[in-house]
Amino acid sequence: MIDNIKRFFIGLCYVAGCYLVVLAVVIIYSYSKKIINNEDTIKENVTITDSIIKVNDSIKIKVEHLDSIKNAKVIEVQTLDNDSTLKLFYKLVSE
Repeated sequence: MIDNIKRFFIGLCYVAGCYLVVLAVVIIYSYSKKIINNEDTIKENVTITDSIIKVNDSIKIKVEHLDSIKNAKVIEVQTLDNDSTLKLFYKLVSE
């Protein structure tokens, strides 16, 4: 009878050990899959960030270009004398 109880507990320990090994494999697999998905998400985010930076840089260049045109027009208007101011006024009114 004691031998039967020993065999039962050994079998129970064997079944529990197999269950724990399978559970550990499943947990490790799901965790590694989650890490791979996070790496893909990080790569996508870096790509999106790089494209946003490129667009931002091109907008900065356009703004700087428009700013230089504005500054040139301001200098042009500041250098007008009275006769030129009247000519500019008539030109603007006629348009």
